Amino acid sequence: MKDDKVDGAASDRAMGHFQEARSGGQAVVEALHASNVELVIGYSGGGTGAVIHHVATSGMANMNARTELSGAWISYGYNRVKGRAASACLFHCVGALHASPVVYAAKTDSTPFFMMDVNLDSSLDFREGLQDSAELLPAFKPIAKQARKAVIADDLPLAVRQAVLAASTGRPGSAVLDIAFQALTHETACVAEPLTLPEPPAASEATILRILDMIGKASAPVLFVGGGIHLADATAELQAFAEALQIPVVSTSWGGRGAISDEHPLFAGVVGSFGWVSANELVQKSDLWIAIGTTFSQMTTGAWNIEKPKNVIQIDVDPNQLGKIFQPTLGVTGHARIVLQQLLDSVEKNSIAPGAGAADLDAIAASKQSWYDYHAQLCSDGGSEKKVNQYYLIDQMSKLLPDNSLVVGDSGGQAFMLYRSFHYKNVTPMPLGSRYMSLGAGLPIAIGAKLAAPERTVVSYHGDGGFYYDCMELSTLAERKIKLIVIIDNNHCLYANRQGMSLWGIQNPWVDLPESTDFVALAKAQGVEGERVTNPADLPAALERAIAAEGSYILDVWTDPETRIRRAIRDVIPILSDRKPQQGAGAHMGPPLEGSWPA
Repeated sequence: MKDDKVDGAASDRAMGHFQEARSGGQAVVEALHASNVELVIGYSGGGTGAVIHHVATSGMANMNARTELSGAWISYGYNRVKGRAASACLFHCVGALHASPVVYAAKTDSTPFFMMDVNLDSSLDFREGLQDSAELLPAFKPIAKQARKAVIADDLPLAVRQAVLAASTGRPGSAVLDIAFQALTHETACVAEPLTLPEPPAASEATILRILDMIGKASAPVLFVGGGIHLADATAELQAFAEALQIPVVSTSWGGRGAISDEHPLFAGVVGSFGWVSANELVQKSDLWIAIGTTFSQMTTGAWNIEKPKNVIQIDVDPNQLGKIFQPTLGVTGHARIVLQQLLDSVEKNSIAPGAGAADLDAIAASKQSWYDYHAQLCSDGGSEKKVNQYYLIDQMSKLLPDNSLVVGDSGGQAFMLYRSFHYKNVTPMPLGSRYMSLGAGLPIAIGAKLAAPERTVVSYHGDGGFYYDCMELSTLAERKIKLIVIIDNNHCLYANRQGMSLWGIQNPWVDLPESTDFVALAKAQGVEGERVTNPADLPAALERAIAAEGSYILDVWTDPETRIRRAIRDVIPILSDRKPQQGAGAHMGPPLEGSWPA
């Protein structure tokens, strides 16, 4: 019997099921390599050394951040640029919950994210061990796309593989792997098989023909695109399809921004609570939306106050999004790039020309010009007085940053303004899902973006409130010689909260922040140069110095807290519950809607 077992093991190794025994920690790193993970970001503690050692000796790129939260946001930014779980996080169990906002944001915002934590040895589960984290896995399960636990070494190659697969495919999200310490120290001969991500889903030929038929019969079709266009790397296919049939394109407020250039004659603007008034008006005149990669969220629709047409085609990689909020005329499960290419191929094959609903380019240009004129006046006001307003700051960034830059916005009022007001030519603010909108993520996400795209200029556009959360990562910039431009839109308050509270008539001293904080001195103490800007006339030269600087550079720009945001949808107050005031007193605190999106 003994010889039979030996022969059987040799046969299994020959067939590729097993290899020479090694520790579970080494098997994890082999599985990361096999799953095309390029970078491990972590924080040392507990049993993490059993993995860190093999990460370092394997030649895999690795780094630590100042906190688990920042490390997780760096990975989030890296993977958002790469479009898959190309980086992984590694934390000790007792610190893992510090990263929970990123786990939830990745699930909510459709961002690939893979996090491992090293838990205590399972033998301590019932013995009140130091840093007892037995309930860690149940805590992550509700907020992650996938959360699993590995307790034996033989499961580790498969567990890593499944986590990367879950994070990167379908609607991307967060995968958490809770690893018991003994699994890393015990040996396994299980092979780490190379992972090739599956082909994304396509639509049937009959569905493609039906989509084209509906477009041909529409008098005013509109391509209504969200963040799924960027996640699918489908911007080129989107533009080609829009041009082939001369269909206007509108984008969601931040997830879809930059899917097509603002300069393109078919781009009609930005919709939603923080969109353009002209675009919201135009889209409500449409009789057919071809919605691609958008979930029809609160901010995209002005809390569902935008009037939708009778006919809506909704295309999404996640079938659970189809019919989630309302019943589309046609729901299509498919990857945005694949389906758009199928549509293009069918248009060419069947020699389909633009129909009666082809875009009125003059009308689109006129509607956009109304926004540009309004925006230009705001910028002029902000540049002529001794205060910088946010519109002027964003306008100067748009004009002066190099082509192909990435601008990462943090949460808050300044971020809404960025995605609304930045002029999208070749300089593109990084499209984020931003449904969760966690304050204080901007700097580490920008670090991750720069690591993923080192050839690009990367800017962290931050509010002062959020910057208190992650300013310690300035030392990471200096330590690792990472070149970022950090722009603090410093209005000495929590701007979005300040605006909302004032609309309610509430006195709230918590929204005020001190003017005494010297962010430039703080940056210099951590090895990053910079300057403060208080006069609009000084801003262009300061931006030029930041661009030219060899290392990271911080601009602490003092902006006017009285800058007003024009409502993009009549009678709708952004950020709050977005209900129309005529519904009666207290409506803003009530439920947003009863049932489906009203007709």
